[in-house]
Amino acid sequence: MTINTTPKEMPTGDGHPTAGNAINDLDVPTTERQKKLFETLRTCYAMKGYALHRTDPTDGSVTYWVESSGYVKHLPTLAKAREFLESDKSLFSHD
Repeated sequence: MTINTTPKEMPTGDGHPTAGNAINDLDVPTTERQKKLFETLRTCYAMKGYALHRTDPTDGSVTYWVESSGYVKHLPTLAKAREFLESDKSLFSHD
């Protein structure tokens, strides 16, 4: 006589990585991280009513600018773009 038993179910980990298998972006090329950061900042600026732009990365070094209602502010790096966003300074102030 054979007894049919199901094998003990083991979690496969699909979609539920443990801390040891957590995915980070350290193995992602820097350009991909920069692109992700730019898109995040662009969204944050949009929520404040501004538009964040950048030059085309294939044309050489990248520079950024934010604009709203005809006012434009040059931001040479993503770090400066983030700093300006977090400063709560208005694009309309002349500082």
